[in-house]
Amino acid sequence: MADPRPPFPDPDADPAELARSASLDELQRMKAAEELHRLRSERTARRSRLAIAGQVLVGYVALAGLVVNAYQSWTNKQQQEHRDRTELEKWNKEFARASQADKYRAFFETSMLATDSANADKRLVGYALLQEFVRDPIYDEKAMIMLEESLSQELRGAPRDKLDDVRRAAVRAILTSLAGTDDCRALQRAARSVDRVARFHASNRDDGETREVVDVYVRRLVGRAELVCESLKDFRTVRQPIRDTMLANPELLGLNAPTDAEANLLMASILVQKCEEEMTYSGASECPAILRAYAALCEKGGRDPADDRAACEVVQEAVARLPRTSPGAPGGAP
Repeated sequence: MADPRPPFPDPDADPAELARSASLDELQRMKAAEELHRLRSERTARRSRLAIAGQVLVGYVALAGLVVNAYQSWTNKQQQEHRDRTELEKWNKEFARASQADKYRAFFETSMLATDSANADKRLVGYALLQEFVRDPIYDEKAMIMLEESLSQELRGAPRDKLDDVRRAAVRAILTSLAGTDDCRALQRAARSVDRVARFHASNRDDGETREVVDVYVRRLVGRAELVCESLKDFRTVRQPIRDTMLANPELLGLNAPTDAEANLLMASILVQKCEEEMTYSGASECPAILRAYAALCEKGGRDPADDRAACEVVQEAVARLPRTSPGAPGGAP
């Protein structure tokens, strides 16, 4: 059955033609349809905007959460690092305190050994152990004072005629410990302890015994100075107290009126002789390095003072007699 209603006018037709051909009822229905379509479109658009706004809001919330999490992670990391640093500093301080306490206790126990008047063997061990404290910047001055006073006691307690074997070994151990430092200025102070030897010589007037102690000074302190002093001037400062003691007692040199040059030459000859004797029986001697260092100081000095030329020549001749070694070998040429 056919629809009795006339067909719906085409809304895209010409408005004038549409007004003439369409009835009032049709125009009203078309207007209502357009209004309905418009309202439906607006509602759909509002829903779309609300959905987009919701999605944007969710994105902002998620981004804010990421920022908060990142900040919280950074804050936690900073707090953990601060706790780690605090804990590390705490343990470092505790370790340093414990180390200082252990070192103080070790120094006290070593001092007890070095001052044991009843047992010469314990004193000898104490003198040897004090060498470790001579190298310590905290205890070096205390250790050197103890060694210097011990040297006085060992020389003062010697028999009237000569040093016995026990005290000779003690004197050698004391001087070896005094020479154990790596500081040239500390060696300069150690060399001034030779005044104890001068007092010993004044009391017993035994040239042989005093010369033996002086020889140990030359081998240990002067030899060590050649390794740790960087200039001929500093080396001469270490050597000067020993040389002046020998000049004040010319009988030790075997000369009537010795000069500075003759005293320097004699000390260089003593060092070369002691080193050559040592190298004949010791394969681990530091004498090759000592002699080479002495020769290097002579070369570094440029125009040597006149009182050092003969001594430098003796040492350079001794270096020329040394066996050639590879640069990497102990005591080898640099």
